[in-house]
Amino acid sequence: MKYLLYVFYIEIALTLVSGVQAFFTPAAFIAQFSDTPAPTLASEMARWYAVLLFVIAYLLYRALRTRGTVLTIVLQALLIGDVIHIVAAVVTANALGRWPLVVIASIVISIVLGVIRVICLWRPQQVGIERAA
Repeated sequence: MKYLLYVFYIEIALTLVSGVQAFFTPAAFIAQFSDTPAPTLASEMARWYAVLLFVIAYLLYRALRTRGTVLTIVLQALLIGDVIHIVAAVVTANALGRWPLVVIASIVISIVLGVIRVICLWRPQQVGIERAA
């Protein structure tokens, strides 16, 4: 089970890819959700969202390197974020009147990461978050 934490490095990579796209090509980032061209303000808000993605990726990376209580707190926060992300995805799909692939994929990824986070928080010694006493 010690290899389970390595999934979060994949999460970091995905978060960084999303952040780069949202920051440097926000119109393309938004186009994943809808064929309707996004107004300038929406593109600029995507850039602001990218800033948060970079911060989240960095925090998770540092927490993985530190382990212990720091990683536990970060995983708890990200688990809350997973639940809220799923709710937001459903709200987005309802607002769009359809389920774009990116929304479905984000729900699947959030569920998978959420389950892994629960396992890690439930068994911190077995996954290597905490050292055995």
